[in-house]
Amino acid sequence: MKRLLPLCLIILLASSQSALSQQSSINKTIVMEYVQNQQFREALEYVQPKFLTSNIQDLSLYAYLQYLNGNLKEAATQYEQVLQLDSNQLVAHQYLTSIYKDKPEDAIPHYLHIIRLQPNNAMAFRQLAFAFYRIKESDTAFFFLNKSYSLNSKDPITASRLADELIDRNNFMRADSILCSFIETDSTDLNVITSSIRLAWRLGDYSRCIMFGNQMMNAKQISTAFSYVIAAQYRQKQYKECITIYDYLAPLNQASPNIMYFTALAHTALKNYDSSNNLLQICIDLATSVSLDDYYTGKSANYEGMKQYKSAIAALDTAWYLFQRPLRQYSIGRIYDVNLGNKQKAIVHYKRYLTTKPESPEEKAIYKYLKEYVGK
Repeated sequence: MKRLLPLCLIILLASSQSALSQQSSINKTIVMEYVQNQQFREALEYVQPKFLTSNIQDLSLYAYLQYLNGNLKEAATQYEQVLQLDSNQLVAHQYLTSIYKDKPEDAIPHYLHIIRLQPNNAMAFRQLAFAFYRIKESDTAFFFLNKSYSLNSKDPITASRLADELIDRNNFMRADSILCSFIETDSTDLNVITSSIRLAWRLGDYSRCIMFGNQMMNAKQISTAFSYVIAAQYRQKQYKECITIYDYLAPLNQASPNIMYFTALAHTALKNYDSSNNLLQICIDLATSVSLDDYYTGKSANYEGMKQYKSAIAALDTAWYLFQRPLRQYSIGRIYDVNLGNKQKAIVHYKRYLTTKPESPEEKAIYKYLKEYVGK
């Protein structure tokens, strides 16, 4: 199927024919025919010996054909040459931002030039903002992102990214205003829904979080935001719904360790201990971080629920060995004490806990209790 010529190329060729036909030996009709048939190499071979380096239209055409042929370094060289002849050549700046998309430091000067030439170009402001984010200049990026949103509040990418930045800055009121305003006209955009879920989670509005999650499932959408949704469902004790999310994502290979972990917890709450342990073991096999502590302690809770106390202690012991968290010693002692009736062994682990410095209110309360208990 033939590809239509980009408007910029049509304008370029037309202007070359009318204004500079006497200076250029390139037959623009031949070039258009080659490009229309996607014969980019042939077009380049035709133009290469004929283009004039002093002719902006010839030079721009040659640069564009290099771009189409994937010769990005040469295309960039030629577009930079165009700008030496005329720094206000908008198309040259636009193609250089595309060529330098993986080099934001090189792309930024061209974005700045584009917005100087087109001060109402919301897309250029957004792309400039993203380039500044990539070089870790977040305040400058935030300024240009706000400018992009002021020019076009209906762009879902801009709206969702600005909302995300506001959420990270704890400006929940404005983030909510932006998201609600967008959803009033379009409630289906995945970027905006994902940001809305993040905001609902931060606000503790679990019902709203779950509502958007159900909407994504009904629309057959995939998003990392399901991690927030399943956590909200677990907080609301909607254990079967947690499992439903896993069943939706797993066949699509989109069930992250976090999704599996909350599904395992849901199975534990429903006393489906084997199912929970199977998922936790997958998490353990995949984990390379401190999340392993949660997975092992989750398995311990399952074994305890199944009255397999030695296995529960073994899981906690592994968690203690890996991460040295004091509460694991208390939990081991509690199993010996309450479930196995072995107070002597329990006190060994309680004393290990008492050698640590409690930090959280929970740890301090346990520390106070054990100090009195062990002293009896």
